[in-house]
Amino acid sequence: MRRSYWIAYNGFNLGRRSRRFVVEAGDRRREIASLTAYLLVLDGCRRISTSALSLASEDNVTIALVFKDRIAWFTGMLQRKHVELILTQYSTSRAEEIASCIREAFNHNLCAFFSRLNLPFRAEGELEEVRVNALKLLSRYLGVKLSLIESVIQYLSYFIEAECLDAVVRAGLTPHIGFVNRRSLTRDFLLVFEPSTVWRCLVEVGSDILSSIDLGSYEGRRLLLKYLRNIVERNVEDTDGRRMPLFKHIKAAAKGLASYLMNPAGGFIPFKEAVY
Repeated sequence: MRRSYWIAYNGFNLGRRSRRFVVEAGDRRREIASLTAYLLVLDGCRRISTSALSLASEDNVTIALVFKDRIAWFTGMLQRKHVELILTQYSTSRAEEIASCIREAFNHNLCAFFSRLNLPFRAEGELEEVRVNALKLLSRYLGVKLSLIESVIQYLSYFIEAECLDAVVRAGLTPHIGFVNRRSLTRDFLLVFEPSTVWRCLVEVGSDILSSIDLGSYEGRRLLLKYLRNIVERNVEDTDGRRMPLFKHIKAAAKGLASYLMNPAGGFIPFKEAVY
């Protein structure tokens, strides 16, 4: 089964040897068979060879590059066969309905997150107001400065955004047309999954590690990513009783939206984590 690879080293190069990607960071060298990967998320990459890009295109591997304030991406999965779906995504009369479903799912997952911490939280007000209030509550719970909480969330969110991006493209959708975030469908999906992935990661990392973490250090970043990786590979049940790893829930949500756009009678229900 294919998987994603998250790589964080300072100044590494990505090359190719036969049907393998080659990661070289100083005296470290790692090879990744292209057919075992659907996504490479690269933080600190200095150079990507044209042969590595060619291999990614040939074997449908998405490459996402993490920068300080954004991610950039490359995919060989041209959407020639999905023109009708993309046109429907662009012109759908159900845009506000979809946006409402996404906001509702975010509020639900946020409340589910705090429920597990036995913290009362009501998702009231506009989306940004709800998120800011939730961040402040998380900061107080962990006893960690809000600015640090925001910095860690921003960094880790790039990796979940990359997972969402790959899922969106593979479902035949364009990531450039959103419903809550009008120019980014991947940001819409990130909104839905952020509480169950990134926010949970902060709690599991704990205040002691968070307070001492150095985001400027790649060793510190890799430690955070190790926690996040464990979370996205963990089985989680949604409100429909489907139990599977979170990265599969991301793919299912993208496929569900694509199906809904082509057949609205089926309804669109974004991921909502079950609460016990």
